[in-house]
Amino acid sequence: MTTSSQLPASSRVSDLLFEIGTEELPAAYLPGLIDQLRVEAEKLLQANRLAFQKVETFGAPRRLVLVVLGLDAVQRRPAEEIRGPSKQAAYDKDGKPTPALLGFLKSRGGALSDVKLVSSEKGEYVFFLKSSSTTPTPQVLSTLLPQLVTALRAPKTMRWDASSLRFARPIRWTFALYGTTPIRYQLGRLSSTPSRTMVGLPTQPKAVTVKSHDAYHRALKQAGIVLDHAERRRVIEQKVTRMAAASKGKTAPEMLTYGLLDEVTHLVECPIELSGRFDPKYLVLPREVLLASMAKHQRVFAVESGGKLQPTCIAILEGKPGKPAEVRAVIERILNARLADSLLVLKEDREHLPLEHMAKRLSGVTFHEKIGTMAQKSERLETLSETLAQAWDLDTEERLQLRRACVLAKADLVSTMVKEFPTLQGVIGKYYALDSGESPATATAIEEHYLPLAEKAPKTLIGSALSIIDKLDTLTSYFAIGIMPTGDQDPFGLRRAAQGIVEVAWNVRRPFPFARLRVGEPVRRYLLERLFTFAWPAPSPSADCIQAVLASPCEDLVDAMDRIHTLQRLHQRRSALLKAAKVVERTRNILVGTRDGGKGINQALFQEPLEKALWSCYTSSKARIEQLIHRRSYADATAAYGETFFDPIHEFFDKVMVNVDDEQIRTNRQALMRAINVLYTARVADLSKLTILQQQPKE
Repeated sequence: MTTSSQLPASSRVSDLLFEIGTEELPAAYLPGLIDQLRVEAEKLLQANRLAFQKVETFGAPRRLVLVVLGLDAVQRRPAEEIRGPSKQAAYDKDGKPTPALLGFLKSRGGALSDVKLVSSEKGEYVFFLKSSSTTPTPQVLSTLLPQLVTALRAPKTMRWDASSLRFARPIRWTFALYGTTPIRYQLGRLSSTPSRTMVGLPTQPKAVTVKSHDAYHRALKQAGIVLDHAERRRVIEQKVTRMAAASKGKTAPEMLTYGLLDEVTHLVECPIELSGRFDPKYLVLPREVLLASMAKHQRVFAVESGGKLQPTCIAILEGKPGKPAEVRAVIERILNARLADSLLVLKEDREHLPLEHMAKRLSGVTFHEKIGTMAQKSERLETLSETLAQAWDLDTEERLQLRRACVLAKADLVSTMVKEFPTLQGVIGKYYALDSGESPATATAIEEHYLPLAEKAPKTLIGSALSIIDKLDTLTSYFAIGIMPTGDQDPFGLRRAAQGIVEVAWNVRRPFPFARLRVGEPVRRYLLERLFTFAWPAPSPSADCIQAVLASPCEDLVDAMDRIHTLQRLHQRRSALLKAAKVVERTRNILVGTRDGGKGINQALFQEPLEKALWSCYTSSKARIEQLIHRRSYADATAAYGETFFDPIHEFFDKVMVNVDDEQIRTNRQALMRAINVLYTARVADLSKLTILQQQPKE
């Protein structure tokens, strides 16, 4: 929804209604098409100088709808001068117009009386003086609406008649109303209908004539069609929730939060609920398998009571069925058959346990043709686990659990269950690990190493460790062969992997030493860049806080995040942060353009009492500030740094000149400034990057 430039005060406006009626669109296509329709409509209207108030788009399986509110009644084109051919090309030797000039004027709708010659550095050129004009909006829309349709893109498109028009599915009807005025246009071989839409089931379509925007919405509502996809989602959720409550239960929450609700929303436009049951013997299936089978094969919702699944399902149908009992019987029969298949797959997979036997087959599973197999990836995970275990100071039992989880993490990829339900990778691995006698900690880590996903994150330490090293290996491996995310392109999910590392690392607050984990510079830099887009806890740090920390050495990801979070919290203690920032800024500014010669500070070269006093202040406080930094007490270190040096530095700059003519004295004073500066900036942050300094008067 976007507003346009201001409409002229004298404008007459009406609303535009444009419907594209299609054969059933894939549910996965609809969100993108709805969004594209809005974006492309705004672009076309603005490019063609059609002022409007607001653009809205809606979508259902068999229709895409554009509504433009407050669309100006006329297209207004201002006067303009259009350059044409040069004088030499426009006129012959007798001064008569050439075909080049006449052709130019014909293409622009002009006459010889509308041109003039204008001199420029490149010579004289003909300019066509096109006067301002207005064109009725319906006339413009006749050309614009077909352009809008051809601008829409889908993963796969098709042709269905002899025209060159391509779309996600065949377009079977279309109409547009500007106010109450029908717009005439062509979409391929299809002519717009005179204010007619279609309702009813695909097998029993019914044409309905509508004469206005309001009449259109009334017709859809009377037919039970919920056009607004956001409203349709709410309606479906309410229907499912009420029906689950009627059976003394509630809808399984996973089915409302992980895709099924959205998919069903885009599968129906006239939602009707219907309950059914399945054989209770299938409740022996792991919860996730049962839900996955119900969602994938029948798109039905599960019901639970007291946290346990019940042998009940809720289907959302397209329109009210003529014989509900027969429809219910079909749903139940197919669902029972699918659940029987899942139970058989589970039984067959268990015959190949223990899970370690499955892991041996990973040598036949390719991770990437240039990187190797999943078996090789598992070996790399084992190696990384030792390094991370040392950094996290894991005990012997935890190290064994992590190492074992590395061996088995990818084993379920060879299972039939994961081939049938790819979203169960890790989840089914946990169940198979428990069936194989593995420890609960190892089994849980196998499940959690694919997290974070949606709002789920690893809850265990071993699961968090495996999640990090798996994603780190993925990043490092792909970067090593030159595959990196670029712009919106990230086919291997590397951006998501990096964001997952940052999220899990922050949650566990354990060390993430780049060097010890052998993180190369491109990966290190990429991980640190993710800190700008990370979902920080409140108070969320501003970009300048992140930039300040990244301007200092960052040898540990979690340590850098601690420093960033500390700086943001210090904004609440503004005076302490500002004092430290002023010290960093003043010592940094005086060193601009200088180089560190590597020479120490020579006390014998001190000439002013303030030099000695500042040196004494530095030597007496250095160990205390370094100790606070070493303990990662960054807030206290920042406060101590500011309190220690703020007044002495300002007095020093007021009364002592650093850049004197004497090179030895100048270099010595610069060395003192550098020592004070790096005492903080080499370990915490370059506070000169903070925007709070821009709000203060310059010294």
